[in-house]
Amino acid sequence: MERECLILRSVRYSDHDRVVTFFSKDEGLLSGFARGANGPGNRFGAALEPLTWSYLIGRHHLEGTLYRIHKASVIDCFIALREDLERMYWAGAAVRLLLSLLPPQHPEQPLFDSMIRYLKDLESERPAPSLSWLRFASLALVFLGYGIQSGNCYRCHEDLSGRTVTYHVPDGKILCRQCLGSDGKRDGVRTQTDVLALLERWGKNEDVHVPVPADWIDNAISLIDSVFGHHIQNWIPVRSLPLSLG
Repeated sequence: MERECLILRSVRYSDHDRVVTFFSKDEGLLSGFARGANGPGNRFGAALEPLTWSYLIGRHHLEGTLYRIHKASVIDCFIALREDLERMYWAGAAVRLLLSLLPPQHPEQPLFDSMIRYLKDLESERPAPSLSWLRFASLALVFLGYGIQSGNCYRCHEDLSGRTVTYHVPDGKILCRQCLGSDGKRDGVRTQTDVLALLERWGKNEDVHVPVPADWIDNAISLIDSVFGHHIQNWIPVRSLPLSLG
């Protein structure tokens, strides 16, 4: 059966073979064995390279074993993206996210489509990579059960529109200044409710056609980094990478 996949990782195994981790549109995260992928008669070409959108043909020969990849062909290898180191950093952040949080063999078709859209946006240079990342990350968090939400203070229920609040990362609660610490939730990320509302809209796959201030982008990236850092061991913050966040 032909599978539409995005290659996330490809590791040499012995002199001639490779073990490939890929995101299948219909089956989720899988690992496969490609015999002869390193050999002189490699029949897979570039179809098993990381960040390549490919069709794979193969099957599980025995239950519990690696998927055996028999044939592969390229749909898109995002050549323009690969020619820009900074955009490859942005793409790599999404790959780390998928490898860390995707459950094995659990179909996530909308997330697959969002990842392909993200790579196409990075390649086209519009919108800015930072905005593309925030949109993709917000959607990914929703699909994986950690979506960002805006709203009132969860304790006193005060309307916090247009105010600076504390976002408690472990449970996604929003606290006003007066309620901060009343439930022992002293740790959190200081942010604006407008930023939370923007991330929530992106998480619902809504298009936002308004200028996004630079300080909102900076704050939103810090917030997303904090959420991923809580759920992913050894997460490398996007803010620590040599990237332009504007």
